[in-house]
Amino acid sequence: MTNLLRLLLVTCALISPALLRAGKQDEANPWIKPGTPPPLLPGKGLTVGCPDPLLPQLPDNTVKLESAKETFHIRLPADFTPQATYGIVVFISGPQNEMKCPATWTPVLDERKLIYIAPQNAGNKESLGFRDARALTSALLIKKYYLIDPKRIYVAGYSGGARVAGMSAFKHPETWRGTIQSCGADFYKPVPRVAVTDEEFKKSSDYGGIPDAKRALEAKKNVRFVFITGPGDFRYHYIKDIYAGGYKPEGFNALLIDVPEMRHNLCNAESFSKALEFIERKK
Repeated sequence: MTNLLRLLLVTCALISPALLRAGKQDEANPWIKPGTPPPLLPGKGLTVGCPDPLLPQLPDNTVKLESAKETFHIRLPADFTPQATYGIVVFISGPQNEMKCPATWTPVLDERKLIYIAPQNAGNKESLGFRDARALTSALLIKKYYLIDPKRIYVAGYSGGARVAGMSAFKHPETWRGTIQSCGADFYKPVPRVAVTDEEFKKSSDYGGIPDAKRALEAKKNVRFVFITGPGDFRYHYIKDIYAGGYKPEGFNALLIDVPEMRHNLCNAESFSKALEFIERKK
């Protein structure tokens, strides 16, 4: 073997792992050019990393996100054009840390011209502060790169993520105009126990309590709250009490969608559509 051939083999051995790592990184993080929208195809969801060296400034400094560690699943409507104006649905997951766009929701998102974004690493194991920060950052990122109607920015969630969505609406009523909460709810003060049985109360006395509700009056004025549950949901009676003993008597613009066959799961397309119809209904 010639000296030149040996040199080439050694060089390849040193370079190849680096090239492989770079290839994997680009595959996992295709949004690599700051200042431009992510390389999304209309109607096709994609999980991307965040290229902004500085994430949008959040209203409070209690939580600071690092752009290099944040990823988001984004889906544009099937007929998306850069010249049109859209709304946003930010989704906060429940038990799982990774969340894509629910396939059953896509026709509704397309029809109503809504961009979907789900921050990753926003599941129940994460702290409330980080989940809230990721929700708000998601909305701000989409506003930065697309034409958005500020009156059509909504936060949705499932289970623990639904509770975070409601909490975020109380903390940031200047941003959110509606919530879509599947199998999870809280109120900013105690509510009467009516539907919750003694047996259920022994298992869990948690009626919820929003940690930061200083802006409850603004939330009451600006946000429309939708709760979706059914008799098979183990949080069913809690959500009914929170709705009937909190949101309704306090005069919040709220709707409870009671789905007969629903268990503790994400709402279906029909309920999702009903929620959006209520939120977007003209006053």
